[in-house]
Amino acid sequence: MQISNHSFTKHGRLSVLQFSTPEKNTFEYISGPSAIAKNFVEVREVSFSGSVNNLELVNNSDKYIFFLDGDILSGAKQNRVLNTSVLVAPNTKLNIPVSCVEQGRWRSVSSKFSPKDYISPDSLRAIKLKAVNKNLRRGRGHFADQGEVWEEVDKFLRIHKSISTTMDFTKVYEDKEKDFDDFVKQFSVNNESNGVAMFMDNSPLGIDIFNRTDIYQEYFPKRLRGIALEVLNLKDKENTMTEAEANYKTLSLFDELEKLKYTEHDGVGIGKEKRYNNDKLVALELKYLQNLIHFTLLNLEKVN
Repeated sequence: MQISNHSFTKHGRLSVLQFSTPEKNTFEYISGPSAIAKNFVEVREVSFSGSVNNLELVNNSDKYIFFLDGDILSGAKQNRVLNTSVLVAPNTKLNIPVSCVEQGRWRSVSSKFSPKDYISPDSLRAIKLKAVNKNLRRGRGHFADQGEVWEEVDKFLRIHKSISTTMDFTKVYEDKEKDFDDFVKQFSVNNESNGVAMFMDNSPLGIDIFNRTDIYQEYFPKRLRGIALEVLNLKDKENTMTEAEANYKTLSLFDELEKLKYTEHDGVGIGKEKRYNNDKLVALELKYLQNLIHFTLLNLEKVN
């Protein structure tokens, strides 16, 4: 993978490297949250009785719609998180695999789901992605381990001392919205970039690459709010990361990935997936008509 650096920023123990890849803006699509806001898309329970790990998505537009692994959808019978990135064809209805992030509620508060201005933290995304990879290899579909997801939700509620009678993951963000917003303001999005690598101290947290720079700009602050959940509770520590080191470690991760075996699968919507993992990392590549739609690489090792 070749990358061109555009921006390197540090704040506290987090370092953020923004970069471009050789191919970008090669395919036209809009984000799921934007599509919901414009009433292009409806996401709802699959039926009146519902299904914890599936939602129904209806694209009523002539647009291609992209949802990111880790997108949080709130409302209906309980709040959910997407298990994988999904590219939805125009004028399409499909079921999307999700996990519950609100264990104690199963009653309807709205007919449709609404997006949030954050995504789930990288540790939760990594756990889900590893479980989905395992289930796909066994022919069980794009499903995560719901028990592991609930354990992560409980962990973050405890760490941030948020009290939720329904064990609702979104309660943490509601309680610390100002802290998270102040944190995000320390980082400015680079409008030429379509990729980002994030590091805690000198250890990688994750990498995301989008086809489109406008989609990247939309998800950049959401990604930071997810990361804030993992870093704001940590004790201060000198951050010695340099741009040269961040660049080297990012390229090293791509080099390591190229040595791994991968499995290929049909996407939940349209497109083809490549899925990779070993004991240290897990990754997903989603392509459609030879266009990279989304790539994510996440660290499985615990970063303290």
